[in-house]
Amino acid sequence: MRILYFTDGAGIDLMGIRESVLRIPEVLTSLRRGQEQARYVDLMQVMSLSDDEFRQIPSVLRTLLINLVQRGLHQRWVNRDQRADLILRRINYRSLDELKNVVHNFINAKVAGNAVATKDLHLLHFMDKVEITVIGPGYDEVEFWLRREVTTRKDVEVQIKDVIAADPNLGWFWPQVRDSFIDNQQPFI
Repeated sequence: MRILYFTDGAGIDLMGIRESVLRIPEVLTSLRRGQEQARYVDLMQVMSLSDDEFRQIPSVLRTLLINLVQRGLHQRWVNRDQRADLILRRINYRSLDELKNVVHNFINAKVAGNAVATKDLHLLHFMDKVEITVIGPGYDEVEFWLRREVTTRKDVEVQIKDVIAADPNLGWFWPQVRDSFIDNQQPFI
């Protein structure tokens, strides 16, 4: 069984992540298509802003950029012939508890063999394990909760993957982000 979880995208606030996602072809395509929605702003230029400047952009533009980056990452995941039983978006839930209940209820119903109405595929051949793929950029409190709480289940194996880290062609991504973060932390002399 596969669950796809879209974070709140808070990682986009870091320049290292913004620079790195711009190297992913599907993200670039998504940003170019999204440019039609932001006619008076160059999205590529906004993605290249320093962290301080980026924090000052309007929340509507920030949300659009997160959405476009996530669309690109999702498209890359789908292109690798991946499908999900359940797709969750952090933005659709008011509280963490509400999202927790949805995840627990879905897994319990699937494990019990109950018919679960989803908008996506029913991948029953994955019943021995649950794969939760996280689409960022970055992580949020739900991802940490999933790692801490859901992985302790004894009745089913749970694996949590980051969509970027799980992609064998993107092995360069997180080391580059880490290196860019370290480079930006150098003290001024």
